[in-house]
Amino acid sequence: MNAAARLIAAAIAGAIFMLALYAFIQPVHVPPPAEDQLVQFVDLRSIASFSPVDERTFDVVDEAGKHYRMEFTEACPGLSGAKTFSLVTENYRDLDKFTGIVLDGRVCTFKDFSPRH
Repeated sequence: MNAAARLIAAAIAGAIFMLALYAFIQPVHVPPPAEDQLVQFVDLRSIASFSPVDERTFDVVDEAGKHYRMEFTEACPGLSGAKTFSLVTENYRDLDKFTGIVLDGRVCTFKDFSPRH
C-alpha cells in the first residue's frame, strides 16, 4: 500500500509540474512598440471626454471643445465599450509622455495622437 501511495503522489506531482510548465510556455500577447507618444500638450486635467470610435480609435475632447484622435497600433479588444482605462508610460522618467493605455489587463500602444481639424 505504501508503494501505491508513493506512485499516486509521484503521478500527481508530475501532473502538477506539467500543468505549470504548460501555463508557463503559453504565448503571451506583447503589444507592438508605440509609434507615437502622447506628450502632454493636452492638459490631462482638462479632458472632458473619451469616446470610442472603434476598437482602434478614441475621440478625445478637452474642456475647450477641441477634438483629438487617439489611434492604437492594433485593435484593442473591449475599447469600444470601455468605461475606464489607465494611461501608461515606458519609463518613470517620462511621466509626461504616455505611450499607451491598459484596458482590462491588456496594454494597447499608441500609433498616433493628434488634433482633429
